[in-house]
Amino acid sequence: MTGAQLLLATVQLAVVTPLFTTLPAQVSLAPLLAIAALGALGTGLAVLLQYGLVAEVGPTTAQMVTYFIPVIATAAGVALLGESLTWSTPVGAAIVLIGAALTQIRPKPRA
Repeated sequence: MTGAQLLLATVQLAVVTPLFTTLPAQVSLAPLLAIAALGALGTGLAVLLQYGLVAEVGPTTAQMVTYFIPVIATAAGVALLGESLTWSTPVGAAIVLIGAALTQIRPKPRA
């Protein structure tokens, strides 16, 4: 399924891209290697890990990983890059974390 999705996305980009761009005058090797590395490591490895996670803990719990990405990215931006933080950001993070916690509550079996 994932392979088919990526193949269809590639075909769509191959059709649409020439409508909005022109061929570059030159192509350097370094950017092509960077694209290949990001595709293989960033996307490929992430997909493999996600499928393993789904098989181990189920789709609902595995999907929660995506909710933590903005929270972690914001914390890293503040801690590592000195980005500013307004009051709404921690409130949004708290809502995300509370929502994720609520998805993990299992109903008690009735006796």
